[in-house]
Amino acid sequence: MSGLGPSPARAVVAALALAVAAGGCAAPRYKRAPHDQQFQRVVEPTLHEAPVQLKPTDWWDHFLFSTVSPAARLVSPATWVGWLVGGRKALDVNAFGEVPDSPWFENRVGRGGFTAEDMFRGPATEGPPADGPLTVVSGKPEGVSPGVVARDAAGALWFVKFDPPAYLDLTTGAEVVAQRILHAAGYHVPETYLITIDLERLRLAPGATTRDEYGRDKPLTQKALSVLLLQLNPNRDGRLRAFFSRAVPGRPLGPFSYRGARLDDPNDTIVHERRRSLRGLWLFSAWLNNTDTRNQNTIDTFIPVGDQDQGYVRHYLLDFGDSLGASGDREKKRSEGYQPRVPWRQMGIRTLALGFLYPYWLPTQRSQFRSVGMYESTYFDPGRWAPEFPNPAFEEATVRDTFWAATIAARMGPELLAAAVDAGQYREPGAARYLRQQLLARRNKILAMAFDRMPALVDPRVADGYRVELDDLEKRARLLVGKEPSYEWQVRWNRTGAVDPVLGQGEADAPVVDLRSIVTEIMNNRASDFVEDPYLTLSWWRRTGPERRRSARMDLYLRVVGRRVLPVGIYRETN
Repeated sequence: MSGLGPSPARAVVAALALAVAAGGCAAPRYKRAPHDQQFQRVVEPTLHEAPVQLKPTDWWDHFLFSTVSPAARLVSPATWVGWLVGGRKALDVNAFGEVPDSPWFENRVGRGGFTAEDMFRGPATEGPPADGPLTVVSGKPEGVSPGVVARDAAGALWFVKFDPPAYLDLTTGAEVVAQRILHAAGYHVPETYLITIDLERLRLAPGATTRDEYGRDKPLTQKALSVLLLQLNPNRDGRLRAFFSRAVPGRPLGPFSYRGARLDDPNDTIVHERRRSLRGLWLFSAWLNNTDTRNQNTIDTFIPVGDQDQGYVRHYLLDFGDSLGASGDREKKRSEGYQPRVPWRQMGIRTLALGFLYPYWLPTQRSQFRSVGMYESTYFDPGRWAPEFPNPAFEEATVRDTFWAATIAARMGPELLAAAVDAGQYREPGAARYLRQQLLARRNKILAMAFDRMPALVDPRVADGYRVELDDLEKRARLLVGKEPSYEWQVRWNRTGAVDPVLGQGEADAPVVDLRSIVTEIMNNRASDFVEDPYLTLSWWRRTGPERRRSARMDLYLRVVGRRVLPVGIYRETN
């Protein structure tokens, strides 16, 4: 994955290239503090009229992302320049490297206070389908999972899916678990429920339609509906577990693209492959093994505001039936998640090796639980994970995008993951326990990769005016057990146009330091200068293990405001 970013060796080459290009001009070691920005400010969308509905063809996405884009990236000079310098910066972030709330993303577990009950409930707000008949208005037009589109007695529209007959709970469980985790991470997803229903509730509406193998509309007959339902393996009493996904709010506008921008949306001012929220999605997709991340599994909706014809566009992720060990109407094949559908790179390597190089994932085995399928952590390598089709936003992911996503995943500990699995309602004995273990093991592999380049010191806050505290997510995730971390800190004054002097330094057992005496001394001796440039840089390093390995540096920018210091930005170096 490009989300790994450049290695230290590549960074050296890039540094030399940039030095030559800059004509030998040396950059300052310590960057100037940015202007004040809120930590997780909300980006209020501009209201506008509804854009037109788009109906792109899925076959073009298949061809573009599997063949055209890989070939274009291979011969493009921009690909190799980006490889050297670590990629283009994300543009939807604030001074702390965080993604603020917007129609694309809403901080949930990252904001704190997110409980196991929140995880189990997910985005549920309106409630499950109303009692009474479910009127089938069409066959489910998208995806490969068997299902229908129905209206309940209250008029709400639902997309209803069922498990493959031979793999009970496989697809419906994967849908729910992946949806709960992505919602907790901050993505907009539909409201979903698992319900055991009597098939007699499904009644065909007059004029109901479905699509043939060529995507053309055709009438949905009672016979076709009966054939679909009869092969779904219901219980002896005729009841069947079903996955209900409520139609997302607003007027549907069609899927969004992982590249470019929507020209008729005045809020869509950042090309999608430069959004950290979409770049970082690769990490959650790898964690959940959600291999189907095409445009067709997204949707834009127009959200009206007030009584006028104006509103804004909100962006949703859909259809997680290819997550975990599921692949729509079957379990995953051994190669899914380990190589793309058209593995150009792997084919080239194996050709040069004359067929003697075997895939590293070849020994993988399906789990003993049919409701979980091919989902494991032993051979999982997050750096080599691959979706079915290359994703433009994933291909642009940098070390910093991956780090951001990892800080969110690190906050989902065993309790939250257990709640997500419980929401999947697995009935096979031992399946839920196995899935919890695999989710945690895969998460820990991802965190170890992402945090190897940057220390996971996050969430700056100030107590009593001058006591600066940080959280160490690696320590919270128990990745540092036996390594006994300690922390070095150093304070510099960001004097404009001058070399920053060291005002204080020390070591601590936790990422906590009190700056009261340092700030008081500056205010007493250089108050007038400090008023003109009231910024401090608090640098942190972490040391771990018997060899006391030193991490990359993290700079926390602070501004002195009255009788307290205020965090205003973060800069992180990489190893």
